[in-house]
Amino acid sequence: MNITPSEEQVLLRDTVSRFLADRTDPATAGEGPISQDDWRALGELGLFGFLLPEAAGGLGGGPQDVMIVAEEFGRALAITPLAEGIVGAADAIACGGDAAVIETWVAPAMTGDHVLAVAVADVSTDGARLTGRADFVLSAVDAAALVVIGAGATWLVERDADGLSIDPVRLIDRSAAGMVRFDGTPALALTQADGDTTLAMIRLCHVAELVGAMSTLYEQTVEYVRQRQQFGVAIGSFQVVQHKLARMFVALEQARSLMLKAAIVDRDDAGFVRGVLGAKAYVADAAQRLAEEAVHLHGGMGVTDQLPVGRGLRRVMLLARVFGSASEARVALAA
Repeated sequence: MNITPSEEQVLLRDTVSRFLADRTDPATAGEGPISQDDWRALGELGLFGFLLPEAAGGLGGGPQDVMIVAEEFGRALAITPLAEGIVGAADAIACGGDAAVIETWVAPAMTGDHVLAVAVADVSTDGARLTGRADFVLSAVDAAALVVIGAGATWLVERDADGLSIDPVRLIDRSAAGMVRFDGTPALALTQADGDTTLAMIRLCHVAELVGAMSTLYEQTVEYVRQRQQFGVAIGSFQVVQHKLARMFVALEQARSLMLKAAIVDRDDAGFVRGVLGAKAYVADAAQRLAEEAVHLHGGMGVTDQLPVGRGLRRVMLLARVFGSASEARVALAA
């Protein structure tokens, strides 16, 4: 088991970190989704191509590469369609579509010109048409196409397809999602795509984002309690505060360990899906507890939009629940 990043992965991590540091202000981190210009700039850097299969003209980055990129996004509290758009939808199309489909949908997603989305849907099929629904689909409002994962099958649905309706909703972190309805909507079957692997890759991306957010919230809280004074001394000198910080640190390191354990398994390995579920089952709960503790230690200011810690809590609450909560992951593991 080798969890040491390669030279290429260190370069990848540093590139993403520098880009986010140059384009984001820590004081306003997590205020809203990444701008379209910045998203395209990431595509121009070749980041998305690095993560996509060689069949789509990418470099075939695996779970460890996805983990490295997503953790840096989480550390910056960046709100992006990385998980659902690149790691999920574009990858599924690259694995399950022919050359024409890949050129139409994956190529523009790779450059950041198109946004794609993944809908886990309860649908019935009538030939090549879908009827059913999917709720709270991330990035659906802006998506050029949807990858629809149903029971045992995966389809591609174009945004302007007949019978497709998307009602926008605003989420807790100020990003947008859609309530999606299919009414005899024409769809293209992605016969070679594996829906379980696609969902596992999305969940791994979210786990890594959660770990990155945990790191930032922990570091900000340590810095705050060193400066905030009560009774003439820093509150970080109080034993009860030190115990809380110690528990936060332990939760962060345990979360990182489970993330690494899940990411070192090849995505085609039989244990990959289960490993990611195990990581989600722990990290989703641990991240929310840490974020809530960070807000608590910041006092009343922690729940406002004036401090990143409050926005970080809202981002964590979303990531901990989309594509399956911790309790749903535990149920799936037990099954």
